[in-house]
Amino acid sequence: MSDYTILGAQSYSFRHFDTAGALDQLAKLDLSMIEFCGVHFPPDPDNIELPGIMALIKKRQATVPCYGVEGFGGDAAENRRKFEFASKLGAQYLSADPEPSSFAGLEELVDEFGIKIAIHNHGPGARYDKATDTLNAVKNLHPFIGACVDTGHIIRSGEAPHEVIERLGARVHCLHLKDWKNGGEETVIGEGDLDLLRTVASLRAINFDGFICMEFELDPEDPTPGMMRGMKNWIDAVNA
Repeated sequence: MSDYTILGAQSYSFRHFDTAGALDQLAKLDLSMIEFCGVHFPPDPDNIELPGIMALIKKRQATVPCYGVEGFGGDAAENRRKFEFASKLGAQYLSADPEPSSFAGLEELVDEFGIKIAIHNHGPGARYDKATDTLNAVKNLHPFIGACVDTGHIIRSGEAPHEVIERLGARVHCLHLKDWKNGGEETVIGEGDLDLLRTVASLRAINFDGFICMEFELDPEDPTPGMMRGMKNWIDAVNA
């Protein structure tokens, strides 16, 4: 059984820091996994700064299981470059907001590279707002095309994260662990309307073995105290 106490962090939580500073924040949380996004460095396999970035990540004893959230459209060459970049980075997942026109090419790319696409729900008005939107999109597609479930945005969309996880089942590749107050604002994980115990139970029910990534958009100048509190709440729920 997977250990759901092993967490990472989304680098957008550390958007007011440079790449080195983001890794400093990660170390403060005593974590080693991070999902970087474009606010820190672009998904460009030919970026002349990439070897130095990768050396810094390795020096800090960190890993990057996932990168995103990235858009994918009808430009096959650009889509391929993002997979080449993820492969260089050692990522297993790309969290994504793919256009329907991209899916045929993405099926070939996930098969070729062995890297999963995880469709990210971005709340009301987004392309993938409700669980049904993602289910309809991935139906009959390669099993490596699935979901990055953002629990906070699910609450914003009026759905229950644990129910969405169970509906998506084996298509859940990653989790953006975030909390929200219904009709209100983001909170520390475990202090909003995210039912931690039922969320943990739903992950166990689908035998989830993917990447769990905390994302905390509050307090961008000093996010780690709130993230530490949320991490404790989550771990307590896992161990309950």
